[in-house]
Amino acid sequence: MFAFQGLESWKTLQIDQKSLAVKGFWLYAYSKALSMTFELVFKRSLLSPSFIQYGDDEPRPVEKAHIVGKRKVQDIPGKKNPGGKNDNDPKPGKYDARGIRRLETISPGEVKLAYQSYEKQLTQTSYRSFIASNHFYMIDLAERESVPAIIFGRINLCLPGDGPIQNIREMELSFPQKEKSPDQLVLHPRDILLNGNVRSYGVRVKFLCTKKDKADFAGFENAFLEAGFVLEYQDGYLDLLEMKESNKASLPLFHVIGSRWFASVPPTVQEEVRSGLRKLIEWDSPILNYHPDHMPSDVQTLNRELGFQYGYTKFVLIESRDAGQVLQIIKPTFEKLFSQPIK
Repeated sequence: MFAFQGLESWKTLQIDQKSLAVKGFWLYAYSKALSMTFELVFKRSLLSPSFIQYGDDEPRPVEKAHIVGKRKVQDIPGKKNPGGKNDNDPKPGKYDARGIRRLETISPGEVKLAYQSYEKQLTQTSYRSFIASNHFYMIDLAERESVPAIIFGRINLCLPGDGPIQNIREMELSFPQKEKSPDQLVLHPRDILLNGNVRSYGVRVKFLCTKKDKADFAGFENAFLEAGFVLEYQDGYLDLLEMKESNKASLPLFHVIGSRWFASVPPTVQEEVRSGLRKLIEWDSPILNYHPDHMPSDVQTLNRELGFQYGYTKFVLIESRDAGQVLQIIKPTFEKLFSQPIK
């Protein structure tokens, strides 16, 4: 009995020793794995920047390593540095997203050139600080860094509408350019000098006419002015007798010549007047012949007086029957001329 029990006890002890050995093995393996895990966690990865190599077995410097998805602040366009300044941003261009020219990109020399290019073709009007479409203006601007003291241009539109400058919330004007069509500018109240000077100008239209011709246009003067044109009546002919190349720059942009006016020129100087008119035409000066329907039969058109005929001569003058037709012709002609670069 004792021997049996002893045998059973010995077997049990043997089994426990084996079990302990197995458990000890797994405990050892677990602890070993755990130590390897810690080793993997705390050991520097071969993919870290200091272990990236160029291929010559030399570690690559950390500052030159590029980690995908990680960029330095100064390499990101439009992102500010910690101090709030973005030195990497390019300087703003001449135009904003709408294509509007920025005032700070306009030099005083550009303003001077634009004004001088139209100075002889313009005359001051009584509009002054009343801002109206189609008129030219010289406006004092508020003092601001890099912005010219004055601006010159032709008004395209005003919002909420034409009116005194203090009531204008926004105005768009065309700024003449030397090598291309005019730039578009937008002015707001903050851009304009409070109580500054505002000068208004209209395009000169010289009308060589008789008293009857002038009477025909009397009721249309305001229509011309609203469109940005100022009629200049003249019944003499001396200017045409003294027509020289040196006088070209000071001539009005448009000439309207009445058939009755030419018929009133003394026969002794008519040929000299014809010569002056031909010079104007050769200089590409826009000339219209005012020849109403009710003209006496002995008064000829200017085309006939100058020997011009459609299809046979290089030049042919446009003939207009009334003041309204003259205005309808001048308006689109000027728009086309103004859209071109400054000569």
